[in-house]
Amino acid sequence: MWKRISEYLTDGIQWTSGVLFLGLLVLNVLRIFLRYFFGISWLWVPDLSRLLFIWIVFLGSACLYGGGEHLVMDYFISKLDYGIASKLRRFVLAGECVLFIVLMGVGIQMTIVRMGIPFDTWDLPTGYAYLAVPISGAIMMFFCLVNGMQLFGKEKNI
Repeated sequence: MWKRISEYLTDGIQWTSGVLFLGLLVLNVLRIFLRYFFGISWLWVPDLSRLLFIWIVFLGSACLYGGGEHLVMDYFISKLDYGIASKLRRFVLAGECVLFIVLMGVGIQMTIVRMGIPFDTWDLPTGYAYLAVPISGAIMMFFCLVNGMQLFGKEKNI
């Protein structure tokens, strides 16, 4: 069951990141077209581009982690004895969980601080960009827990 939820979440994040990327692409092509042909410059576009880009990067990293497509340094682990490799995988998974907890905690602190600081050209707080950090950390923590259930054998269907 958890594996299925994880797959649906990964697919949803992938689609969301794709839509945000398409929006970013269209926005910047339109900005260049309007400036080049009509001399119209939208001053708010760089700020919106920054906001979209941050969300794309953090959601994309969560999607890659959830799909197991992130960079994995498992060359040495695959060469080890099964018992040692299993212990090492558990240690790495525990380290990842700690990283995601730190990502969520620091991300929340940064978001709170940045909610009082607006973007350069519009009154939207920059905290909305930083909100991507704890949200992606929480998503990756969910994936980490699902991986942990598989690794520790709590759920055999994963």
